[in-house]
Amino acid sequence: MSPLWIDTDMGFDDLAAIGLCLSGGAKIAGLSVVAGNVPLPRAVENACAAAEVFGWDMPILAGAAKPLAGALQTAAYVLGDDGMPSVGAHLPPATRMPDPGDAVEAMADYLREGGRRVLALGPLTNLAHLAARHPGLAAQADLVWMGGAFARGNHTAVAEFNAAVDPEAVDAVLGAGIRMVMVGLECCREVQVSLADITPLRALRGERAALLADLYEGYVRIAANGARPMALYDPVAAALALEPGLARYADVHIAAELDGRLTRGMTVIEWRGHKAQPNARVALGPDVQEIRRRFHAALTSMCRDTDDRTV
Repeated sequence: MSPLWIDTDMGFDDLAAIGLCLSGGAKIAGLSVVAGNVPLPRAVENACAAAEVFGWDMPILAGAAKPLAGALQTAAYVLGDDGMPSVGAHLPPATRMPDPGDAVEAMADYLREGGRRVLALGPLTNLAHLAARHPGLAAQADLVWMGGAFARGNHTAVAEFNAAVDPEAVDAVLGAGIRMVMVGLECCREVQVSLADITPLRALRGERAALLADLYEGYVRIAANGARPMALYDPVAAALALEPGLARYADVHIAAELDGRLTRGMTVIEWRGHKAQPNARVALGPDVQEIRRRFHAALTSMCRDTDDRTV
């Protein structure tokens, strides 16, 4: 399997998506961190802490601390100050520091050395900086992005959070000739998890299992305190990055709304090829049961303490 670069704002579903990639046999060439769910220092702290807890050894590099235009909007109003709601345990403070260097230049090096696959799990700010600095290299990337929506939003009535945080970055990436698959809200909302799904994880022994179960339950309880199922966002994109055949796709033209008073951050999809030249693909119709299976298998794999350390 060819290597994979992951760009992340490091909430629980990002953590699980990284675990899914690793359990699926992917070699992760590096993590670039971007402000989104939380401000950049907290996102970097989460990434470094997760790497220590779960034994990850890929480089972790700090990227953009703010969007291309305007002030940063975070998801603290939903996810809390650390970006990972929990019913108990939280990631411990990190002792690992991020790797030196610039995340955008590290991505450029990855592409320069023949890497192609990029999985973006947050706002596209780092990718936009890559396109501005190294347009030729950026155009070599095959990007899978968890973001956007073509109907109902989640941050606003029409805008998905990752797109709403930095719509100028979405516009820049689309204009750079980067091959992009948008795994939007509609696709992710088909793959749901509930409180009942946590029970097998609770039955496992060990501090990693207890931590993951508490974080997983905190995530599920975002949806009406667990009274209804929760969509499984980032792991859906991760599953499709590893195996595209787990969904079907439509070639579309995507435009990011930059100016609308009520619609800023909306990803406007033109489905009709005779109206606008397609510039991306949208994932549709995911294999719900297989993605759920891979997600839960990844959590189980993350609980294994291969070198006898504990959290």
